[in-house]
Parts: sequence; structure tokens; C-alpha cells
Amino acid sequence: MNPTIIPGPRGKPIIGMIPEMMSDMLGMFMNITRDHGDIVQFKLFGKPYLLVTNPDYVKHILQDNYRNYIRGKSVETGRVLLGDGLPLTDGDFWLRERRLMQPAFHRQRLLSLVDKMTETIAKRMDGWNGKSQLDMETEMSQLTLTVIIQAMFSARVAERTQELGNAFSVASRFMLWRSQQMWAPPLWVPVPKNAAYNKALKTLNDIVYPLITEARKNPENDLLDMLLEMRDEESGEGMTDKQARDEVVTIFFAGHETTAMVMTWMFYLLSQHTEVETQLRKEIADVLNGRTPTFADLPKLTYTQKVVQETLRLYPAAYLFAREAITDQSLDGYKIPAGMMIFITPFVTHRNPKYWPEPELFDPERFNPDQIAKRPSHVYFPFGEGPHLCIGNNFAMTEMQLILTMALQRFNIKLAPDQKIGLLPEATLRPKFGMRMNIEPV
Repeated sequence: MNPTIIPGPRGKPIIGMIPEMMSDMLGMFMNITRDHGDIVQFKLFGKPYLLVTNPDYVKHILQDNYRNYIRGKSVETGRVLLGDGLPLTDGDFWLRERRLMQPAFHRQRLLSLVDKMTETIAKRMDGWNGKSQLDMETEMSQLTLTVIIQAMFSARVAERTQELGNAFSVASRFMLWRSQQMWAPPLWVPVPKNAAYNKALKTLNDIVYPLITEARKNPENDLLDMLLEMRDEESGEGMTDKQARDEVVTIFFAGHETTAMVMTWMFYLLSQHTEVETQLRKEIADVLNGRTPTFADLPKLTYTQKVVQETLRLYPAAYLFAREAITDQSLDGYKIPAGMMIFITPFVTHRNPKYWPEPELFDPERFNPDQIAKRPSHVYFPFGEGPHLCIGNNFAMTEMQLILTMALQRFNIKLAPDQKIGLLPEATLRPKFGMRMNIEPV
């Protein structure tokens, strides 16, 4: 019996779907899913790829059979900056790192970090006073980077926070640029982009490694200390300095870039839906009565959490996951050969009208418990799914709720009337034209 042929677009000779991929990747994914179904094969320069959006298939790849679908070549560019950070590894090494790091990101461990987070957020928002407009994309990027630096290093890095932030920004932008190139010169070639990256990387390492050494000697109960104190249950070993460095830099990237973009889209969505903002402000006033939110307040801010969840549905920062089949597989009668690269995109699955009525509508009530119970569990996965679920999801949810409540306590935030809106899918889902927003004190 011949395996079922996977449907898909024909594309152009030789180049396949390259023009569509380059001009509007997410639009292409939406279109081919609409036209061909929940599993689609398409070609880029003659090489076949799969796009999978069915929640049962997502569960099969990311959870039930995750060992047979690895990150593989899809993460090689990220190693330029992140080394062997958790999201870039597989197999036994990944499992050991995950076991080591998981306790540090347990929700209750975040309790000790919330005061640092709210202090950093308040200080940044003090700088909004007297301003009439912000580029919210830039502002959220700078805020979330400062939050993660303070949570990671506490007061140890106070005098070098700006230097560390600048170095990381240069290095991460280079990594994003390099990931989009068909070819880039080796890092030792002294072209300007390489020179700037190598300088930034040296600065980053020159700051981070001594901080790791200092944290081993004098713990201060920050996130770095939590990582270093963890021990593998089987071997009793902790992280080497190199492992700690890679995880720190990975947390910098994953812990600020993704959160910043979700917050940017969240402020945009609220500015377009005054009825949601009104209900959100009422909850914040009723629960907090003007005071700074604490960790204990977050479970009471139920509508606030729904607003965050619905933003993550429409604009998941991690809008695309790639997996490589390491052995021949079978998926619902379709043959998946070893080496096949598979794309899984929350952006498309989160907009499937079969599971999400009026999918383009911003409606936080979708996350009422009764509504959640009606949907398949794997139709919503903004932080990934299965064993590789983002380890920092609790940190991110906590930070986003804190930023949102503290911003609305202080300011009215509206989209600038002439601001254009478009999607720019890079390593995260960014606004194509920035996000200028008018602000005024409440």
C-alpha cells in the first residue's frame, strides 16, 4: 500500500515557494493551510518541507514522539551567540540541563524575584513622565532587558547594566540578521558586522564569566544563584561555568525579546478595544486599589491573565517551531522520511476557525474555564508544548502581568493615529513599522 501523498502547492520551478516565503511568510502559511489542510508539503529550492497545524499532529511531534523530532539544523545559527543553551539542545544533554534548571523556574521561586521586578518596572516608568509619545517596541525591549538583568544578577551588575544591555543588544541583533541570510561570511572575516558582533560578544563574556565566579563565592538569592545551586539528582553535579554562561545568555534572549514583543502587541490591542481596557482597568483598581502589585495579587487578577493569554494567541512571540525527523516516521497515514524539516506555527493554529470562532477578534473571554474545556489542549501553545515547553513561561507570565498592571495604573496609552501596523516575523514576531503610542498620566 502506497503512503498517502501529502498535499501542497506546486510553487515555481526550481525555487518553489521562495517568493511567497520571502514576501509574506505568515500569509503564505495561512494560505496554504486554508487551501491544502492541516499538513502541507511545499518546496524551497527543490527541498521539501512540511507545515503542520492540526493540534493532534502538534501533540504527536512535540509531546508523544518528541525524541524522534529534534531541533537539529534549525538552531545552528543560534549557537553563534547562545552556545548550548537549553532551547538549542536535544537528547541526554538537554534532559540533564532541564532537570538542573527546572526548580529555579518553579512558580514559587519567583516570589523572591517579584520585588526586584516591580522596582525595576517602576523606575523605568518614572522616565515616561513628561513624555507624550513612546516607541513601545523599543521601550518594552529596554524595559524587559533591564528586568532580566536585575533578576539574574541583582546588585552585582549595577554599574555595568547599560554596558551589558548594549553588548547583548548588538550581539542578539547580529544573530537575528545572520539567521535570515542565505550565506554569511565566517566570523573571523573582518567585515563591519562581524567586528561589531565579536566586540559585543567579548564584552558580554568579560562581564558574565566574572559574575558567575562572584555568585559562586557570594550568593545574593537572584536567578543566577538559583541556577548555580541546582544539582543533578543522579550525579550530584551542578553547572560548569560554560554551561551557566550559555544558559544566562539564552535566558537574556528568550526572557526579554519574546516578552517585549508580546507586551508591544498587547498595548496595541488594548488601544483598539476600549471595552476590554475598561474592564481590565476596573479589575486592577478593585484588586490593587492603587498599590503596586505583589506576587500574591496575581492569581486574583484573572481578567488580566486572560488579556495576556489572548494576546499570546493572536501574536505569539515564538510564532514558529522547527523540528527534524531523525528516523522515518508515520503521521496519520502520511510517511515522514528521516531528515524532513517540519514547521509548526502557533500563529496559524491559533487562528483556526474550527477551534477559535471569529479568530481575528480580540476576545479575552475565550480563556474562561468553560471555553478552555471545549477546546483540544494542543490548539493553544504559545510557549511550545510537551517536554520542551518553555522553561521560563511562569517568569514571562508574571512579568507581563506586572508590566501591564503598573502601566495602566499610571498612564493612558493609545496608538499614534498615523502609526502603520504590519507583521515582521524575525526570531520573534515584531511590528513591521514600530509601535508609536501616545501616553498621558491617568
